[in-house]
Amino acid sequence: MSSGSPRSTAVVDLDGVVWLAGEPLPGVGRAVALLVDAGYDVIFATNNSSPTISELRARLARAEIDAGEGSVVTAAQAAAICVPEGSSVMIIGEQGLHEAAANRNLRESDEARTVLVGWNREFTFDTVADAATAIRSGAAFVATNDDPTHPTPKGLLPGTGALVAAIATAAETAPLIAGKPGEAMVRLVTERSGPIAVVIGDRPSTDGAFARQLGAPFGLVASEATPSSTNDADYRANSLLGVVEEYLRSERR
Repeated sequence: MSSGSPRSTAVVDLDGVVWLAGEPLPGVGRAVALLVDAGYDVIFATNNSSPTISELRARLARAEIDAGEGSVVTAAQAAAICVPEGSSVMIIGEQGLHEAAANRNLRESDEARTVLVGWNREFTFDTVADAATAIRSGAAFVATNDDPTHPTPKGLLPGTGALVAAIATAAETAPLIAGKPGEAMVRLVTERSGPIAVVIGDRPSTDGAFARQLGAPFGLVASEATPSSTNDADYRANSLLGVVEEYLRSERR
């Protein structure tokens, strides 16, 4: 790369790739260091809308990864930019989604113009009823993502997609999906990056589709969230380090 050209960017998923339930996976710090040493910028793009940006950066630091605030992009941020600034909203989600909404000057109201849905471990029947009523009354329906599951060391938990499906069924309305591979997430990442060199993640239906949206090759880190039958990847390994090493070898050929 010439000194005047923008640095290429590697886009890396977090859950199931860098960590499980916040606990770093082996070799992830080394993997990111290899990318940086090879001249790549790294953006971390996650469909997990629950943590705040500072919480995500602290987790990355525990994994020996130094990430600037602008290098972490979340589906919560993507959902927030789908709503006109200053609008009234109903928020079904955790701190990360509330933070993204506050940064957009969105205000919670009983007369919400938009229902924002992210991962929420306090999801109830009343949650579904209130959200469906608002949507049936004319509120827009925006979901951070529709991932069906969420990987943890103890197996797969219900993901945001399971919650979104309940509301969509009750409201008889399909949501706008903001996170990977949605257009809002594409916009956020491309605004902060140089040319996208590779997208690395563990879920072909989101990360792989996101790579196609960005016109980049896909590196698959096999996790519990990865369908066993999938072959839809340009690079594949059981760890982030393995995928990065395979990708960098191919670039040196």
